[in-house]
Amino acid sequence: MSEVLDFEPCLASSKNVQRIPGQNIWAMTSLAQPNLDSKYIFVIHSNDSSHVGQDLKSNLEKLEEFKKLEFNWNGNNAEPFSDALIEKAKSVLFSLRVQPEIFPTARKSIQFEYEKENGDYLEFEIFENSVSCLEIISGNEKECQIDITEIFSLIDHFYATDRNFRF
Repeated sequence: MSEVLDFEPCLASSKNVQRIPGQNIWAMTSLAQPNLDSKYIFVIHSNDSSHVGQDLKSNLEKLEEFKKLEFNWNGNNAEPFSDALIEKAKSVLFSLRVQPEIFPTARKSIQFEYEKENGDYLEFEIFENSVSCLEIISGNEKECQIDITEIFSLIDHFYATDRNFRF
């Protein structure tokens, strides 16, 4: 069964939904992804989740485990994660061509990490209302706040110089 991507401007009635046929859209049945920005909601439907990669499935399972973490989950008074943060992290994971290693943090954020064999490192710390980025390339460190939509191009750029890597 083919997938359908619903592209719906916020506050629009259900009559205004545009349907765009999609191919190889990573999705699970009737999963609604939260807003990546304030203008649009993306809803992905699929009757077949066999195209969802094992790395994505594993990361989604980790996020479900993060949901279960209670106050003091790290023995140092760390707070539990909000549903909004978990859903935000899920929406990003579904859109990534390369899945990161993911970890909970005591800063009420979820960390996405990428590391290449040469030691280059890329990290995103996803907070409910912001995203920070740490990039270490050839020993040069750069840290900044980014818009969530910048994650995708930063990952592409991170792997662009790796001749051994294929998307």
